[in-house]
Amino acid sequence: MRKNTGRRSDGERSKTGRRRGTKVPADTRGTAGAARPQEDRRATILDATLRLIATDGVDAVTHRRVAAAAGVPLGSTTYYFESREQLLRESFRRYLEQTRALQNRVARTIPKTTVAGLVDYLVEMTQREFEDEQMLLAEYELTLFAARDAEIADALHDWDAFMLGHLARAFESMSATRPFDCARTVLNMVRGHELDSLSRHDSGADDLRRRLTVVVGALVGGPEATRPRVRKR
Repeated sequence: MRKNTGRRSDGERSKTGRRRGTKVPADTRGTAGAARPQEDRRATILDATLRLIATDGVDAVTHRRVAAAAGVPLGSTTYYFESREQLLRESFRRYLEQTRALQNRVARTIPKTTVAGLVDYLVEMTQREFEDEQMLLAEYELTLFAARDAEIADALHDWDAFMLGHLARAFESMSATRPFDCARTVLNMVRGHELDSLSRHDSGADDLRRRLTVVVGALVGGPEATRPRVRKR
């Protein structure tokens, strides 16, 4: 029979249920009611990372600057995110998750089975994204950074595949002959419009609607729709 020395083994837990030796960020110690839920704290840090990227660029992201922007102790950022790269990757994934949720909400309210419906959907998505211009700016900062980070590139490509499939189904419902090419054309057009509009601090909704109506109509109508009309004498 083993003699009880009063010491815990490394695998044993304390009365709090936490393994001995586990590091706990200083701001989560204390009573359960006083500590902010871990998921909320993690989300706060990621949102602060995105806003820092929007204002100062990707190169400005450090644990210390993110902690200051989030209003949390430095130990919190290093507890949840081991490296600067993890901060960047997880913040981008969080942004894409939020944008996908927005896309699903808008898609449920606007049918995309006609040219006008698809145009309405694309314009509404753009306007919604411009409601928080900083987050949209962070998206494009991280999109450029994807060229230097394989994990961010993978997340971006997954998002592209989701959006292309979504748009292609809309074009297919309108009997477009090459729905995925149509989807890629429209997606690239909207991104170009957003980049231009960010420098103007205006979503340019009316301009986008006018040009999308022409482009989507031509894609659905096929080559005949792009030919100039000849006036009858």
